Amino acid sequence: MRLYGALLRISIQDALQNRIESAIWFLYEIVPPIMMAAVWLAAYQEQESVAGYSLGEMLAYTVGVMVLRTVVTAYPEYGIDYQIRDGSLSNLLTRPLNLWAYWFVDTLGWKTFRNLLTVPVVIACLLWLGPQLASIRVPPERLPVLGVSLVLAMVLCFIAKLCLACTSFWTNDIVGAAILYDVISAALGGLLIPIALLPEWLQTVARLLPIQAIYTVPLTILLGKDDGANPWLGVLLQLGWIVVLWGLARVLWRAGLRQYESVGR
Repeated sequence: MRLYGALLRISIQDALQNRIESAIWFLYEIVPPIMMAAVWLAAYQEQESVAGYSLGEMLAYTVGVMVLRTVVTAYPEYGIDYQIRDGSLSNLLTRPLNLWAYWFVDTLGWKTFRNLLTVPVVIACLLWLGPQLASIRVPPERLPVLGVSLVLAMVLCFIAKLCLACTSFWTNDIVGAAILYDVISAALGGLLIPIALLPEWLQTVARLLPIQAIYTVPLTILLGKDDGANPWLGVLLQLGWIVVLWGLARVLWRAGLRQYESVGR
């Protein structure tokens, strides 16, 4: 544990030293939700509800997306892709540490700095949207399940990105696959709009994807949009996807390492 604690401190220092890169990722994460908040304020001028969401609920959803993008979303795939392509993964493989844990801790370090940047932005949004959000109440009994769901969403996102990163063993560049993942996350994962706003057939597709367990499940728990179902069922769904993707990641990792070693990197 001391080793990973030291790695966490080093990652935070790296994020502080690379402030420009951190700021770019920070803007990438917070600007879309802010723009969507402005869109919803305009869209609700002529109607009181959209797909069962009041203006306050939709704005709370949008602020929640902002928080999830900074707290939950990870981007380890780019660093892993670089390490695979330039051969530096070989050095990491010889070290006495769990590589997946190393990448997870590194991700936490970078996100710690960006989360600090997010706090004043969220406060500003709450002041801006305060009158519309005043009607939103989160029952105290939902807070524990919401906290558990956020932690599981972070783990699930990391494992999903790990699966994505493993494709680098067979490709020359991960950018295309990463962009496709981001597009699917925005359109079908609930990052851009709630899944309830999609056509019914797309809603069915979206609910079959693990991405909705990363973003839609915590937001559904937050707003109580689970149609009376026990919110812990969403947590069980997240756990199920973690098990599935963990197994997939292990298969891809082992096959990828064989490919990596076969080309003599």
